Amino acid sequence: MKIRSVAIVWSCLLVTPLAAADLQSKGRSPAPPEAQAIDIPGDIFGFTSATGVGSVGDLGLALENDGRFGKRSGSYSVVTQKLELGYTFAENWSIAGSVFGNMYRVRDVAIFPDNTSGYGFDGFSFEVRHRLIERTATQPFALTFALEPRWARIDGAGFQSNAVGVEAKVQIDAPISDRLFWAMNANFASVGQEDSATKRWSSASSTTLSSAISYAVIEDKLYLGAEARWLHAFDSSVFGTLEGQALFFGPTLMAKITPNASFNVTVQPQIAGKARGVPGSLDLDGFERTIARAKLAIGF
Repeated sequence: MKIRSVAIVWSCLLVTPLAAADLQSKGRSPAPPEAQAIDIPGDIFGFTSATGVGSVGDLGLALENDGRFGKRSGSYSVVTQKLELGYTFAENWSIAGSVFGNMYRVRDVAIFPDNTSGYGFDGFSFEVRHRLIERTATQPFALTFALEPRWARIDGAGFQSNAVGVEAKVQIDAPISDRLFWAMNANFASVGQEDSATKRWSSASSTTLSSAISYAVIEDKLYLGAEARWLHAFDSSVFGTLEGQALFFGPTLMAKITPNASFNVTVQPQIAGKARGVPGSLDLDGFERTIARAKLAIGF
């Protein structure tokens, strides 16, 4: 892992909001009360989630397209589609159900036995979110916890599989000013997967730490920002041996199409990483050269 790359990226995305909060606490350059007391707009950070859960009765539909491209050898491209229906059923509580599709094309990748291509149904998930700490006029930080069980039937190489897992998510955000926003997510996922050939089950887990900032170039219409994601993969259901890690960094954009519809996009290359027992400054066995997301969200 290139320690210098990690230090530079996380200094930019972590020190900025903490320094701003310190200035606010000392009475210098405080963010307007309006920015502190309201939810940060959703989907402005790329992969990183804001803490908002909506108002009671809110209903939303979202289509995510998450792409993973490039391995150490050959040609590799996978796009996972997630169609999600969410509902805020109580104050500070929301639920969502999702179905997944998987489009894949794998050619001459050394770590996979065969070439595959196609599109298939890839299972479903259910998510519950609870905002534990609300933002107030005197306290800018908000905190939300989410839990998402998932069943999947296509593995990373495009073969039919059978996998069950759960992801726990901690989400924090705060306004730095009335037009500049920050968020941070810490996720832990555990999964058990059946090998399509041997029918044997194995387990694995992963962590994701992400931080992002976003600026309202045109207030409530266009947001530009940057995001860093640091991923770790382990060989057991609860940590175990570290198999690899990767740091991704790239720009984010969110545009409001209508007051109730938005489009979010980010493209992030792997800028540092390390696979266990493999030389080189990137982990291209457990992770990809580039990750991307394009998301359309509609509120009702």
